[in-house]
Amino acid sequence: MLQEALKFCARIGIERVLITCDKTNPASAGVITHCGGIMENEIYDDKCGEVIQRYWIENRCR
Repeated sequence: MLQEALKFCARIGIERVLITCDKTNPASAGVITHCGGIMENEIYDDKCGEVIQRYWIENRCR
């Protein structure tokens, strides 16, 4: 699903994508890194009480 979303983003001109997941969700982190995601940082979200991982993907899909 992420690969298809990246293709759509590329078609509409989005070249860099920020995507996040909970630190407690290694499956999502694996999908993101498999699609080229590079972790920028982790932040603590006071609202949900979770650590959120932030990844950037340089979107070269066309």
